[in-house]
This record gives sequence, C-alpha cells and structure tokens, in this order.
Amino acid sequence: MTKLYLSLRYAVPEERFEDAYTALASLKHLGIAETHDEITICLLHDGSEDYQPRNEKHIQDLFAQFNVPATLTESLIIKEENWNRVWEESIEPVHVNERIVITPSWKEDTVSAPLKIVINPQMSFGTGHHETTRMVANLLEESVQHGDFWIDAGTGTGVLAILALRCGAKQVYAFDNDEWSVLNTQENFERNGIRTAISEITIEQNDINAMSFPPCNGITANLHKNLLLNNMGKFYDALKSSNGTLIVSGLLKYDRENVIATAEENKLSHIHTDSEGEWIAIKFTVS
Repeated sequence: MTKLYLSLRYAVPEERFEDAYTALASLKHLGIAETHDEITICLLHDGSEDYQPRNEKHIQDLFAQFNVPATLTESLIIKEENWNRVWEESIEPVHVNERIVITPSWKEDTVSAPLKIVINPQMSFGTGHHETTRMVANLLEESVQHGDFWIDAGTGTGVLAILALRCGAKQVYAFDNDEWSVLNTQENFERNGIRTAISEITIEQNDINAMSFPPCNGITANLHKNLLLNNMGKFYDALKSSNGTLIVSGLLKYDRENVIATAEENKLSHIHTDSEGEWIAIKFTVS
C-alpha cells in the first residue's frame, strides 16, 4: 500500500524559528525544512479522513501556546515516490562566482570552472544552495594565502575545507560534531581527488566547545550564533600569532551587532559584512 504524507507549510519570521521548534517539540513529525520566513513540516498520514484538518488545528494550537506568529500557507497530501531520484533531479550546480562552482557528482560533466568542487550532500549541510555557504566561499577565496593553515569549524560536507586547499592553503583541519557529516566529508574529499593519508587536510569528529584550536592563519565557522559567541575568545587565541582571519556565518541580519560587539570584545576587528536575503557572513581580523 502506498504511503501518504502530510506536508504543512507555515509563514514564520526567521527570528522566531527557535520558538517554533520549541512549540513543535512534542509533535511526532518526520522532519522540518526551513526557507526564508517559512518552515515546512512533514507528517506520516494515517489514512483517516480527518487526519489533515485535525493536525492543522493541533499544530496551530501548539504555535499559539508559545505565541509564535504562524500562518498556514500550504497543506498537501503527498504520495510516496522514489525520493532519491526526485531529489537528485532537483539539485543543480551552484555558480558561487565566475571561478567557484559547487556541483553534485551526477552533474559534474555539465560544468567547468577553475575551482570546481564536487559535493554529494547526503545528510549534511553545504551544497552551496544556502546563502551562508556561498557568502563564506566568496570571503574565503579572497582571504586564503599560499601556504596558509586554515580550520573549518562545523565542516558539514567539507566544501569550505576543499575550497581552502584549492585556493592555496597548505594545511586544512576540518571538524564537525556530527558523525554523518564527518563520513560525508571523507567521501567528498575522495570525490575531489584528495587523499587524506598523503595530503595536508584532516577531518575529525570533534566538539567546538570541548576542543582547543591550534595556531592558524584563518578560521571559517558557519555555525549557530550562540556557538560563535561562546567561542570568540578561542578563535582569537588561535589567530593572534598570525594576525589571522575569521569568517563567520549561519547568522541572520538581526545578529550582526551582537556578533560584532562580542568579536571586538575579544580583540577581533570587523572588516566586512556580506548579506544575501536575511542571511549575513562577517569577516574579522586580529586587532
């Protein structure tokens, strides 16, 4: 029997996403996807006639309990398909700029660029389709110097670590606290002809809050705001001997002043802020 799914899309301000997830904590959902000022919730439909209106009301009540401004904009019942095939057909190469292209392996032969990076995302973040990945990639390309040592904190798919190496870094250390991300990154290294056993690129599973950073020339950190704020001192300590560069993202425009103030408290000077839609990426250097 073909499975059915209920997809519910809600208009929610991005600055209230965390409150929305708190409101939905008790909901037995299959997953939540987020885009600009929208979240989409997927539920396994039980086949009953009242399943759709019943769950629409239940979710609206959950949002109301936490005072989350949420408006239902789309409600769909979806039949099960070969999701992997559908997903692969939907993923296109991303042209970050004239030199950088991020492409899945099944579209690799359709693009050409000086810095072509092959990324199969699987369960990790970092295909280049998100604004933060593109902005950090642009700032990274302009910042890496030949022979540098860079750290990619929260590497996701490894795309920024690969780009740093391609831009001239001699050594790159990439880490993530998620096992799937580490495995995916290892596979993407191999897809891009990088053999960790004989190269200067390393990938490990690690927790940013528990680890110490070695001295380096640059750090990319596409993370949640609180992780960035809590580790500004650690970033400075790693960069101070080289007067290095810090590039951070995973941030909304509302976070800008708070992040810059915290960085400056830790002797990091604001150089530049890039923005795309509601998202920002910020470049710092040691004061």
